[in-house]
Amino acid sequence: MNELIKTVQPENSQQMVQQSDLIVYAHLNQSIKRWNTGKRLPSGAHFVNAEQLLQIHEVLKGSVQEPVKLLTTGIDPLPQPSDPLNNLYTGPLADGDYLLFLKSYSQTQHYILNGGFAAVYPVYAGKLIALNEGFKTFNGKTIAEVRPMLH
Repeated sequence: MNELIKTVQPENSQQMVQQSDLIVYAHLNQSIKRWNTGKRLPSGAHFVNAEQLLQIHEVLKGSVQEPVKLLTTGIDPLPQPSDPLNNLYTGPLADGDYLLFLKSYSQTQHYILNGGFAAVYPVYAGKLIALNEGFKTFNGKTIAEVRPMLH
C-alpha cells in the first residue's frame, strides 16, 4: 500500500455526507504504523503512509467490520504549517476523539478521509470543532445534534 492518499475537497457538507461510505464518532490513539512509500518531492522530502486503528464509539452512517483502519499519506520532514501540501496530504491524526467522514479504500478494512481536514472534526468537551478547512455547519454541535444532519 504505497499509493499516495491525496485529498479531494468536497464542495459542501451535503456532498461530503453523501459521498462518505462511513461516518463515525471514534477515538484514535498514538499507535501509528508508518512506512515509506518510496516516493519523494523535488525537495527530497519523503511521502510516508500511516495506518491508525479506529476505536469506534458510534457508527452514524454505514456499517463496519472491526478492525477499521484509517490510511493517510504525510510528508517527512513535515512542511511548514502554511504549506498547501498539508491540505493535500494530512498525515496521521493526533490522539483524540473525532467525528470522521470516510471513504472505503480498495477491498480492505482501510478507510481514507473523505476530504482531508474537511472530513475531520475533533470532539472537545462534547462538541465538534470545525478546523479551518472544515464546514462550519458542524462547528459547536454535539454528536446528537449532528446525527439528524447526516440523513
